[in-house]
Amino acid sequence: MANHIVESYDEELNELHLLIAHMGNDVCAALETSCDDLVAGEKKRADQIIEQDRFINAQEHKITIRAQNILALRAPMATDLRVVLTSLQVANNLERVGDLTKNIAKINKKLTTPLPGDIATSLQKMSQMALSILQEAIAAYNNSDEASSQQVFEADLKLDQQHNALSKDVVRKLKTDEDNLESLTRLLFVIRHLERVGDHAKNIAESTIYMTTGEMNRYDIHEDSQEN
Repeated sequence: MANHIVESYDEELNELHLLIAHMGNDVCAALETSCDDLVAGEKKRADQIIEQDRFINAQEHKITIRAQNILALRAPMATDLRVVLTSLQVANNLERVGDLTKNIAKINKKLTTPLPGDIATSLQKMSQMALSILQEAIAAYNNSDEASSQQVFEADLKLDQQHNALSKDVVRKLKTDEDNLESLTRLLFVIRHLERVGDHAKNIAESTIYMTTGEMNRYDIHEDSQEN
């Protein structure tokens, strides 16, 4: 953060940053709980996770109001403007992860049979990777770390590979396990939700790069290089 003549301006920017850090911690904790409980077949905390999404939504709203006030009253320019705009983008992506977390908890409540052992193991591995990528993206934002943000893109490619492999495993089981058709079908949605967590982490990383360098669409360049 830049040092400004008006000390209260610095305080407003720092407070905005802290609000997002707290929101990120809450979203990550909820995601971890929701996924761990689903894998373990534990449903006692599902309603709590679903209710907590309302608190996460309120956090995004608070950040939006603070950012809008800074834009209206301070008319930030250059780096400061990027900081404020990035806060809006990061908060929005965290809110979307909160929605995905809530959906996973709802699916957990509807599952009536334990997960097959091999599927549970793979799902646990994928959920841990999705959480790790999100945490890495949030930490890179908190530290204004462009290099760490770039690593998020590479990690997300591995998450996509897990998504494809696990989806195929579940589809194969759908063809042979008639007793668990409903539960296995619901798992396909969980797997998709976890893949989307990686996409939102990627968006946060892209926003951090924009905040620190002023460059946009850096991920597009990285993605093109992976395809060639």
